[in-house]
Amino acid sequence: MTPWLRYLIAFVVGCLGFTNVPFGLFVPGTLKEWRGSSWQLGNTLTGDRLNVLVVALHVMAGIATLACAVASGFAPSAPGWWRPLAIVGAATGSVGFAIVWDGQIQFLAPEDAIGAGISLMLLVCAIAVPRVFG
Repeated sequence: MTPWLRYLIAFVVGCLGFTNVPFGLFVPGTLKEWRGSSWQLGNTLTGDRLNVLVVALHVMAGIATLACAVASGFAPSAPGWWRPLAIVGAATGSVGFAIVWDGQIQFLAPEDAIGAGISLMLLVCAIAVPRVFG
C-alpha cells in the first residue's frame, strides 16, 4: 500500500477517534430529546449511572481508535497493532451507541448513528482484511 493511502486511512480513523471522546463527554447531557434511558438496557441503568457508562465507553473507544490511527499510519514500524486496536475501538464505540440510543428513530443522527456506522465499517475491515497494512 502506498504511504499516502495509508496516511489517508489513518486520518479518517483518527477523525472517528476524535469524535468519540467529545461525544461521550458532552453530547448525551445536552441532547434535549434524549430520554435519559437506553433502548437496549431499559430501566436497568438510568440517570447518572447511564451517563458514566456512556462516557466510559466513548472515551475508551476514542482512545483505542486514536491508537489504531497511529498504528495504521506507522504500520511498517508497528505491524499488527492496528487490527486489535481497531476491533476494540470499533466494538466499544458500537456498544456505546447501542447503549445511548433510546429507540427514537428520528434522533438516530444526533445520538451518534453515523459514528456507529463508521465503527462497524472499521470493525468489518479489521476482521475481513487482516493484512491490509502488513
